[in-house]
Amino acid sequence: MRAHRAGRRRERRRFPESKPPGLNHSVVTGTLIDDPRPGRDPVGQPVTFLRVEFPVADPEHPQLLWTWASCDVEVSEALTEQHDVRELQGGASVLVAGQLSERWMISDGRTSRRGVIVAALVHPGPPPECDELIVPACPPDAGREPS
Repeated sequence: MRAHRAGRRRERRRFPESKPPGLNHSVVTGTLIDDPRPGRDPVGQPVTFLRVEFPVADPEHPQLLWTWASCDVEVSEALTEQHDVRELQGGASVLVAGQLSERWMISDGRTSRRGVIVAALVHPGPPPECDELIVPACPPDAGREPS
């Protein structure tokens, strides 16, 4: 067990390799429930939080709406500035991709954990065609008309 002195930064450890490779990648398309809000990541760096709402299909009847769900997305300062994320408003379409994590939240004096996607990619607006994004799971011919 390691002890930490007050005021000292914790040593950053290397990220473990996933086996098989590519685990813990999430992609969500939906609409913003409200305006982006400022926050801090676990090491105290500024981030922007987005709350994204999306439809969920019935597992037995994929063409039918089952429910609506939402998730929080944590966007780094660099991505926020690169994509003008702070300028988005509630109701805007967005595509985000990243890794699923958990964050401690305090609301009305109660502490709880909540799932959050730590964004590696943010695309404001409707989802682009597959060839406009660099997403490994996207087949090279998807979204193109056959010749």
